[in-house]
Amino acid sequence: MGRRALLGGYLVAAIVVVAPASATSVTPADPASAVLAAPPVTIEPSPEPEPSREPLAQAPPATNFAAAMVDAANAAVPKGVTSGIAVMDLRTGQLATSGTEQFYSASLSKLMLIVDMLDRDVELTPAVQDQISRALGPSDDNAMNSLWVRFDGPTAMDRVAGSVGMVDTHGSGDRSQWGEVVVSPVGYARLYQHIMTEMHPDDRNIIVKSLAGAQPAAADGFNQGFGLLGLPQTVTKQGWMYYGNRLYLHSAGVVGTGTDQYAVVLMTSQAASAGAARANVSALANAIMSAMPAPAGVTAISR
Repeated sequence: MGRRALLGGYLVAAIVVVAPASATSVTPADPASAVLAAPPVTIEPSPEPEPSREPLAQAPPATNFAAAMVDAANAAVPKGVTSGIAVMDLRTGQLATSGTEQFYSASLSKLMLIVDMLDRDVELTPAVQDQISRALGPSDDNAMNSLWVRFDGPTAMDRVAGSVGMVDTHGSGDRSQWGEVVVSPVGYARLYQHIMTEMHPDDRNIIVKSLAGAQPAAADGFNQGFGLLGLPQTVTKQGWMYYGNRLYLHSAGVVGTGTDQYAVVLMTSQAASAGAARANVSALANAIMSAMPAPAGVTAISR
């Protein structure tokens, strides 16, 4: 059994008051001195008011915070870093993006697989739930490997990209390499929009709870405490993968609370120096946060 079992106008009346015509006349001895009836008295209606010539006040244009956040991050991209940035306002759907359009996913494909599993309403045994938590929180590769084989990972990448509408996203040419799934910042922002606004609440809670459990130390010992991870009011999936002499280092999540939520995707390809690369992605994340609207109550944290 599945888990989802007028215009108000002016009424102007002309009121005419006429002295009674039947007032009594007295005939005096001299007819010339007869008393005449009083003439009628007319009350004119008030003139209609002149229309105002002042222009109507116009509401100020809405601020595109997504674009402002992307602009702030762009200004913080260090020299030599290949970046792709996307921000989507989850309330209005406004989307802003810049930079490179496609990257290898590294561990970002783990979230894609789990969304596919939940959308297909697969059976969630305790063992599967544990693997989901480990794949999303500490980014455990062994848990991902098991889920990849059991739940048709290679086909799931194209399936979820198509069903959700993740542009510029497709499976790896090598079906065994989930880290080489091709993803885009815009497509991944759309994935988070699907999670936060379209998925069944029970399924969404599984994902958010697992992501919220991420700690700086990943299962493989890599320090995933960079970018969005650890900033206030965020849930995020981190990704890293050495490929040749490059390090693919990504941070993608949701920031803010209530109606002020944004999907933020930071993808990079950098020189293979983990410490410097982490600092670069954190600089982008802090720049993004500094441009967020005040209602979100999020402040930048330097690391």
